Amino acid sequence: MKQYITPFSTALRFVLAAHARNRLALVLAVAFTPGWLFVTRVCTYHANLHFQVFPAGGYIDADNNRTSQVSSVMNSVTVITGFMAFIETLKSGPLERRLVLAGYRRRHLMAARVAALTVIAALLALYATALIDLSFAQRQVGGTALALFAANTAFGGLGIMLGFLLRGELEGFFVVIMTSIVDNGLQNPGLNPPADQRGLPFLPLYGPSQAAYAAAFTPSWPGTYAARGLAWFGLTVTVGMLAFWLRTRSYHRPRRPSRPTGLLR
Repeated sequence: MKQYITPFSTALRFVLAAHARNRLALVLAVAFTPGWLFVTRVCTYHANLHFQVFPAGGYIDADNNRTSQVSSVMNSVTVITGFMAFIETLKSGPLERRLVLAGYRRRHLMAARVAALTVIAALLALYATALIDLSFAQRQVGGTALALFAANTAFGGLGIMLGFLLRGELEGFFVVIMTSIVDNGLQNPGLNPPADQRGLPFLPLYGPSQAAYAAAFTPSWPGTYAARGLAWFGLTVTVGMLAFWLRTRSYHRPRRPSRPTGLLR
């Protein structure tokens, strides 16, 4: 068992250290999310909003200011998680390729990356849920935390996948940020109250958004919808693992030692 635990723990320690060195992401996680929540709370108008929440069984009523707070926080934490996962994956690529060529197991490296992402997604979800709860009382704090965790893992998996598929930082930042903005905008009850468009359920934040609104404003448990974000996480990580395997594959086949043709005398 030690031969599996030690390489994984070593790889996990290096991945977490790489995340800890990303000062910009840490500052954004600590300062930007509460700042963006405060701006949304102060600037968004109060009005009764009638919109559809499928985990609750239909249309519900909620304050537009509060729904906007949930949407802005989800936008913030998903961008931060995706950004952290992408930049760590991109920058550690050359080192990991050398480690694999030296004999380090791919599964240990990928398992450590996924474990580190899970920890970061959970911490950001708990932090964001606490910030929302300080702003207004939610119906289900645990449900909101689960929804935000699912959203974070979905975008973290997207960041890992992009880190293996793209070559530059600018492309990855653009894809993560624009995907979160567009997806959050389509899921926002103020912009799209029916939320019943045909392709909407296939977006990464459809399930987590529906789960977050259900948890924040209704007593209906949103676990099934939150799981859709975890499905996106599994899909993107699988694509990332395939890309990682292809990029670290060695096409050099060592020659077999030639057999002696005769006995030395």
